[in-house]
Amino acid sequence: MPCSKIYCVTVVGAVVAVAGAIFALFWGDIFDAVIVKEKSLTPTSKAFKLWKRPPFQAQWQMTLFNCTNAVDFLENRARRPKVVEVGPYTFTESSEKIEVRFNTKNSTVSFRKRTMFAWDEDQSQALPEEPITNLNMVALAAANRGRYSGYTMQRGISFTLFSFGQKVFVTKTAAELLFDGYPEPLIKGLEDVMSFIGEDMGLDGRFSWFHTLNGTKKAYGYFNMDTGSDDSSQYGLVRAWNYRLQSTNADGTACGKYQGFTGELFPTKIRKDRVLRIFTPEACRVLTFEFEQEVDVYGVRAFRFVGTARTLDNGSAYPAETGCYTAGSESFPAGVMNLTECRMGAPAFASFPHFYLADPFYRGQVEGMRPDRERHQSFFVVEPISGIVLNATIAIQINALLRPSSNVALYQDSPTAYVPMIWFSKRFQLAEEDVLKLKAQLQVSELGYFGGFAVAAAGALIALASVVMGLIFKNTLRRQQKERPTTLVVPSKDPRGDYQPVEGQDKIKV
Repeated sequence: MPCSKIYCVTVVGAVVAVAGAIFALFWGDIFDAVIVKEKSLTPTSKAFKLWKRPPFQAQWQMTLFNCTNAVDFLENRARRPKVVEVGPYTFTESSEKIEVRFNTKNSTVSFRKRTMFAWDEDQSQALPEEPITNLNMVALAAANRGRYSGYTMQRGISFTLFSFGQKVFVTKTAAELLFDGYPEPLIKGLEDVMSFIGEDMGLDGRFSWFHTLNGTKKAYGYFNMDTGSDDSSQYGLVRAWNYRLQSTNADGTACGKYQGFTGELFPTKIRKDRVLRIFTPEACRVLTFEFEQEVDVYGVRAFRFVGTARTLDNGSAYPAETGCYTAGSESFPAGVMNLTECRMGAPAFASFPHFYLADPFYRGQVEGMRPDRERHQSFFVVEPISGIVLNATIAIQINALLRPSSNVALYQDSPTAYVPMIWFSKRFQLAEEDVLKLKAQLQVSELGYFGGFAVAAAGALIALASVVMGLIFKNTLRRQQKERPTTLVVPSKDPRGDYQPVEGQDKIKV
């Protein structure tokens, strides 16, 4: 009976050990399934409400470049333009998703994004009335659009620029250049022409860098994004933008696909050995970020992914991925990407601020560039288990290509240079209290993992202890049997048979 009890205890311990080990081994998948459920985008989910109208605000810092030797540069008295920073001007961005529609057939959601910007005077380091001198982007865009057209078209553009009194450089206030916009008759005339064919450019006859982003619903385009309901690894992945799968100048190639994450949503199980692909409508393309290191954010382990030379590659280093961004047959040194097709024909080129990580060729063309990793690096800090962004900064500089145009009088004798116009950074940081809430949730994951192994260890100890006790009991029983006195049976001739003497008695009384 005792042996059977020991056997039962051993079996129970072994079962507990196996169950605990299985629970610990699969706890990661169980916890991941819980997170995926919590992050799911459905019309009634909590995650959808947070995504549709985020309670967090992003911070934009915008720095303009003021050209201090514009006249000398145009008249060839200066070899290169000299620019100085003015700013940064700080704004807070509030956003919401509008025209949201769920597509159940392919597990996607379609939407537009609307943003509102508010001036943050306390965080700004320059006055909005500050005068800024730099290239006239409107005239430059008009001349560039006719660069590959015939002589008649170019002469027509030349006459138009002369008629509207366009100059190579303009001086406007920082407020006008950023959001307010300044009246531009050339834009108004173009909008009037486009309205005849039913196209609304949405520029209101003004030019500025960001006024089309403030409160409008069409500035960022129309997104189609995966909800991850069929495949959680595709959660937050852009499927199409403005009803296209890739950029217009990349049809039929592997380049220019819009399949990147929005930067707000990431799937769970982020890995170090894979790049983060972020789709940015401002650049009309995907930007790649590579793992740099593990970091600690208020006690939460996170992965830091950074922008590299690959991020803004123009086909020089990774032609299969980015060769379509060279804008035709033109090639140029690494470190900037061509935005001409994305910016309505304007000769705009994006780089990291101050040509950080770009070919020295660009810094040699302009005076005043001081690249600094701490100020100019773009990065994402992501908690890998949940895929939640803890901290992120995207910093981009817009440069304009000034060059001669033989048939456009305004630019016949222009020098050639990539001139920095503005650089801006969009920053997001999760509040400390929200990071600590995430930390507490992640600790549940650790408790489940270690708890499973603790149960397995306890079950194994019980099974082991019962086996040891069983062996001890068995050995003790054998030893007792060996030590017990042996009774000798003496053969007898008595007809009544053999008998055994009674211990302790020498005589038998009759």
